[in-house]
Amino acid sequence: MTSTPRVLSSQPLREGWPPISEEEVELPSGARKRWIRMHFGTSAAVLPVTPQKQIVLTREYRHGLGRIVHSLPGGTARNGESAEACARRELMEETGYSFEDDQTELLAHMYANPTGARTRIWWYLARNVRKTGVPKVDPAEVIETRLVTPRELLALIHDGSFAVQGQVAAAYMALERLGYLSLSL
Repeated sequence: MTSTPRVLSSQPLREGWPPISEEEVELPSGARKRWIRMHFGTSAAVLPVTPQKQIVLTREYRHGLGRIVHSLPGGTARNGESAEACARRELMEETGYSFEDDQTELLAHMYANPTGARTRIWWYLARNVRKTGVPKVDPAEVIETRLVTPRELLALIHDGSFAVQGQVAAAYMALERLGYLSLSL
């Protein structure tokens, strides 16, 4: 590819959450294509581990799948919020668990579905999380908290109950860092 495709026009289709636009793009070949783009912004999620080596997950309804699946606590950053602050806030809101500053580490940051969305997701591992509050779940969300062992998390991945691709990658990275998986490169 010799040149970067160029956005010729962008038209908002929806201003509400998430904002959606339709864009006309000129490709290096001169061909034109229309794409739909969702603008989620920065998002973050955390794989939280208790001192008892249990992993804190949520069970949430995912409309695209039409069912409830296990997930990592996470969400979208608010007005200027850092990714780590977002992960901390979402963990507390969704589960009532929290972590100390020195107990978290960045696993990776990735783009979710870059074909049609502008979303960068930051994945964190938080150790020694503790129940310090009560979940403050948005009434529009269907969430419950579940504690699982590393072995149970792997079983959920393999049976499709923990099914979001970026979260699966983050879970494997976290399990490897925690010493539950041995990956030699």
